[in-house]
Amino acid sequence: MTTHLRCVDAYLLVGDQEIAVAVDLGLFLPDTGLWGGVVRHVPGWLAGTMRDAEARLRLPTGQERRIRPLARPDDETSVPFIGEGTAPF
Repeated sequence: MTTHLRCVDAYLLVGDQEIAVAVDLGLFLPDTGLWGGVVRHVPGWLAGTMRDAEARLRLPTGQERRIRPLARPDDETSVPFIGEGTAPF
């Protein structure tokens, strides 16, 4: 993930919860548009529910994108994810 790597402050929305997070975004396969990244500073109680409830990122531009976590962490941590839809950058 080296193309268009961006580090931004964003909001993670999971169910009715909304928290401020840091996000590293990038294109995994630039020719296909597959994008994703890592959400940082996710509390364990919220990270554990990301697979069971819809998870979205709200970026500083106001854009929102649905994300799918690639792991289920047990404590405050970083969560790798794949984004849905077009890349927001």
